Amino acid sequence: MYITETTDNVRKLFDNLENMDNASKMRFLMYIFSLLNNNQINNKNIANPDLVEDDDLIIFNFESIGFAPNLCTVFLQYNILIYKVLTKSDELYEENGNVMGLKFESEEEKVISSFERLDFNEKLDVFSEIFIRYDNNTLYGDEITMFPFKLEESGFTTAKLIQDLKQK
Repeated sequence: MYITETTDNVRKLFDNLENMDNASKMRFLMYIFSLLNNNQINNKNIANPDLVEDDDLIIFNFESIGFAPNLCTVFLQYNILIYKVLTKSDELYEENGNVMGLKFESEEEKVISSFERLDFNEKLDVFSEIFIRYDNNTLYGDEITMFPFKLEESGFTTAKLIQDLKQK
């Protein structure tokens, strides 16, 4: 299920993600949402966009789509708790908006590498698709209770807000 016309790169990333177990999917999700939480998703792929003065720079974060600025940190903390229950492990914790202790298997590293190579619009497509699947309980399956981002909005509404950030 894809909300937009997207690239083969995004489709392949999701094909690989769908073949992963829930713990691997969660580690990937925590990785990309940590990037989001630290303003690393931007249209010029700048590592520290907060240090750059550029009026044309578009940074994708929760504030840019009307969410509370601390919601991403709360989301990461929630996912860490679920991960600990799912894996019976205490290796992860959140510190200053980052997930500490994340370790990836080679399969996960390939998906992360695929994500890193995407351009800005493709990364927005990935986040749009994740919001839709997450909100509709199709990202993990029925066994994981989902954290609602905004009660009054669906994943499709959130995806539309993300798509509005895309560059033409």
